Amino acid sequence: MTWQEIRLQYPQRWVLVEALEAFTQEGHRVFSVFQLIGEYGTNWNAAWEHYKKLHHADKYREYYVLHTEHETLDIGVIDAFGHILG
Repeated sequence: MTWQEIRLQYPQRWVLVEALEAFTQEGHRVFSVFQLIGEYGTNWNAAWEHYKKLHHADKYREYYVLHTEHETLDIGVIDAFGHILG
């Protein structure tokens, strides 16, 4: 699903997604395709707890907890030394 499809289907909700197609451009992640993992309404904590479990199981997969109020995503990249790129 695209971010716009998720926003239309789940307005004003916290969602947990996995980025399936993404790349870095000028220090920001650019996303083409997401897989919706879960929808949590207004319960940010539930989304965050689920994220932590998934991230602990596989740190190499790209999961995000996002709110669908955002028309566009602006997710920066942090290098191994904690510096924000871009």
